[in-house]
Amino acid sequence: MKQKNTKKTYKTVLFLGKELFSNDVGSLLETINKKVIGTKKTIKIFTPNPEQLVLAQENKKFSNLLDKADILIPDGVGVVLFSKLKSMLSGKPGIKERITGVDLVQKLLKKASDESWKTLLIGGRGYSDKFHHIYLPGISREKKLSLLWSNGYENVSKPLKKEEESLEKLIKKEKPKMVFVAFGAPWQEKWVIEHEELLNKSGVELVMVVGGSFDMLLGGLKRAPMWIRAIGMEWLFRLAQEPRRFKRQLKIFKFVGLATKDLIVKN
Repeated sequence: MKQKNTKKTYKTVLFLGKELFSNDVGSLLETINKKVIGTKKTIKIFTPNPEQLVLAQENKKFSNLLDKADILIPDGVGVVLFSKLKSMLSGKPGIKERITGVDLVQKLLKKASDESWKTLLIGGRGYSDKFHHIYLPGISREKKLSLLWSNGYENVSKPLKKEEESLEKLIKKEKPKMVFVAFGAPWQEKWVIEHEELLNKSGVELVMVVGGSFDMLLGGLKRAPMWIRAIGMEWLFRLAQEPRRFKRQLKIFKFVGLATKDLIVKN
């Protein structure tokens, strides 16, 4: 269902029941800046791709979590393609461009570097215990990024009390301006909503779910070459590196069915 909460002050397109940001990445960064300046509450950014939009259709709890985000970015070439097709058939505006989570993360990290913002990454595997002042792609060599890391939980589906207490203590002590959460859906979205009060009270200005973005930024996964991204096959490039994702990718067929039905019914 269409969201009934806060009125949007930026362009969105309703797609499979979700209000997705529909402008370019430059406009998105401007929107984020205005929201950070104009509100004292933590800005929540979620990144629904085709797989997650299918999950939202199947799982009401996850659907409700997505509805609680301040901004939903269209992280999936299929989302953009079907939105543009729907636009052609209906004459109504469609999503202007795909905004990938990893690209947005990189731009936000540059902002954090420019503003000397302390940043916390929660989740992921194989990173150092805690790392400060590291260089990442897109960050000026003259500037350093203050980035902290915590894996959060050994099993995010069954968090231990001591893990919760340790993470809460870390956030309250470090007071990061920006927090990225990398547990994978639906756990990362669930964590953000459940810990929104903690983030607000700790002065966090922006929290974003990032999936495997940092695996790419830190070299754990190779990013697809530009020409592969341009033709919308980045998902296949990643699948070649992580064959265990095969079953998850089968949801693409369900997505195509749902998106096609949406075209037929609504037009």
